[in-house]
Parts: sequence; C-alpha cells; structure tokens
Amino acid sequence: RRTVTTEADKYDYDLFTIGGGSGGVRASRWSSANYGARVALAELPYALVSEKHSAGGLGGTCVIRGCVPKKLLIYGSHVRDDISDATGYGWSLPREPQLNWDALLESKNAEVT
Repeated sequence: RRTVTTEADKYDYDLFTIGGGSGGVRASRWSSANYGARVALAELPYALVSEKHSAGGLGGTCVIRGCVPKKLLIYGSHVRDDISDATGYGWSLPREPQLNWDALLESKNAEVT
C-alpha cells in the first residue's frame, strides 16, 4: 500500500469526486485502498427512483437510467420469442405466454434501485 504525502491541515479530503457513477465510485475506492486517500463523493440526493435533475443514487447513468435498465427490458421482451423458438426443441406450455408490463417494470425498478 502506497501513501501520498499531502498538506493534511489544509484540506479535509485528498480526493473529492463529483458523481457516483461507475467511474466515480471506482476512482474513489481505488484511491482510498491504494493510497490511503481520504475520499468524499458527491451525488444528487438519493431516491429509490432517480430523476434527471433532482434525485439520483450511486450507480450513475448506465446503471440507473441506461445500459442496465435497457438490457432488463430487452431480455424481458424477448422471452415470448424464446419460448416460441423452444417449441422446436421439444418444449411446450399449457397456454400462450402473456406479458404483464407492470410486473416487468417493477422487476426492472427493483433491480436498479
């Protein structure tokens, strides 16, 4: 473990990170673990469901609003096609599958909050 010499009395933190996305969290944790840095991280006020300008949470755009929610919705939307394809491999269901959109959104929100 390496340490960095700083003017300890001059600053409260060695690193102040703005944004709790993947990069901000990683930089903060890495600096603390590898250099013993005193770290602070600023993010929008926390909310279970983030909003564009007033509420956020750790994870950033990809995890909360972008990549992860998109993948959950795409995977969820393909299940019907996957089931249909599976009939060619011997699978069968007692009835036609149906999507409960509200349940899919609840599952997506539970995963990213």
